[in-house]
Amino acid sequence: MSRFRLVRSYPALGYLFRPWIVSNGYQALAFLIKHRRWPNFNRTGYLNDLLFRIRAIESDIVFRSFTSDKEYAKIFVRGLIGEDLCVPTLAVLRDAGEVERFVFPDNCVIKPTHMSNEVIFHESGAISDGERARMLDWLKMNFADMTGERNYQKLQPKIIVEPWLKLNGALCHDYRFHMYRGQLTSVGIRLRHAADREETIQLTSDWRQFPGRSLVSGQISLRSFSELEALKPAQLSKMMDVARQIARFADYVRVDFFTDGGEQLFVGEISHITAGANERFDPVELERLFTKPSRHQDGPVGALAESGANSNVMQEKPAEAPLQSKVYF
Repeated sequence: MSRFRLVRSYPALGYLFRPWIVSNGYQALAFLIKHRRWPNFNRTGYLNDLLFRIRAIESDIVFRSFTSDKEYAKIFVRGLIGEDLCVPTLAVLRDAGEVERFVFPDNCVIKPTHMSNEVIFHESGAISDGERARMLDWLKMNFADMTGERNYQKLQPKIIVEPWLKLNGALCHDYRFHMYRGQLTSVGIRLRHAADREETIQLTSDWRQFPGRSLVSGQISLRSFSELEALKPAQLSKMMDVARQIARFADYVRVDFFTDGGEQLFVGEISHITAGANERFDPVELERLFTKPSRHQDGPVGALAESGANSNVMQEKPAEAPLQSKVYF
């Protein structure tokens, strides 16, 4: 049984993983088994090696911890960029009593602020007993104990309720901007077709089809040139500017957006250890596309990007000239 499943089933066992040497020793062995190498970002330049380093020695810095909390991330975005890019908050429930008493409105989304990849889409009527029990379980969980991501270690367990943004039909697609040293390196588009059905399109930094496949989720969905053009949002340049502003505070960060493709735009999440450092690609050299813009790549990775790409190039502004903003929080 994995650490995640073990601690999720028996939360008290999480205390065994809290010592730094125990947690990182376990994660190093798990990394070796998963990726068949020891993590060494300085040597490989691979994304997962970078994420291991962040998990091991950087994940508890203030910026990463603060923005890992979904309630506090909105405070950060509001102070840095403005209120209009924040998804409205309907309620924040801080204990079991508030969860039991709260009347959940129709068409809302319910998430724990202190965890990742957990969500309830509530369409109408009374919340079910099973869904309420799931929320109560969330309040007992420490996501850092489950994953080794120390940016979650000291977060207060809370539940946030937001309106269900139906920007792309009945659901919202995610545009995930991978940023390294202030530059956009890759874009992942998660297309939601139903609450339990989605597909991923991975693009290079110049809006071309990612030239490979994931060994975790299988073949990344392929799209023609015209389909990629149709997925390009009207506010792409603004999204890139916002992502650059946020990326000024760390070497690597993933900034997620919700958009209807037109005027509506929201920052969805700020993520620091994407996919839990578990995503694997074929060939493995594709991981370097996340730490260096693809059209500047040399050698086999650049050749892969060029041979598998369309000629549609996204125009980027220089990373040295981000929008000048101040943070107020």
